[in-house]
Amino acid sequence: MTRKLTRTIAGLSLALFSATACGDKDKTNDGLAVDSTTAANTGTGTMSTEELDVESIEFGRAVGADGKVAEKIGDFGTRDTIVAVVETDDNAAGKELVARWTYGDNDQLVEEQRQTVAAGQDVRTTFRLTKASAWPTGTYHLRIMHNGKEEKSEQFTVK
Repeated sequence: MTRKLTRTIAGLSLALFSATACGDKDKTNDGLAVDSTTAANTGTGTMSTEELDVESIEFGRAVGADGKVAEKIGDFGTRDTIVAVVETDDNAAGKELVARWTYGDNDQLVEEQRQTVAAGQDVRTTFRLTKASAWPTGTYHLRIMHNGKEEKSEQFTVK
């Protein structure tokens, strides 16, 4: 009994030492342990590979040669192509943005699009939404997601 208790205490001590020595660990959705220091901004002005800094979303009907929306608008016609330019900052290579376009108060999914963002500063990624028939009038939302987390959202209307 004493020998078994000693082994149990020794095992608990080793587990406690390992947890403290290895730093804080968080469980992700897939059950893998992640060092929480790599999943957060280090405070040095650079972001970890887990984060994405979405600066802005601008809407229009076309994109100019500079990659920006040619004419910013928030109201579209029922036959318009809807263009959104998402500007991100401080990107590492290989990050993926998800554009989730929804309609109405109940957020009915219109379309979901995925794009890998270029690495670098002040990067613009363009998403386009088109429809062969007329868009229903009303309020729409664009939610920009990264790693399952909403980074930024904006709304626009179709009149």
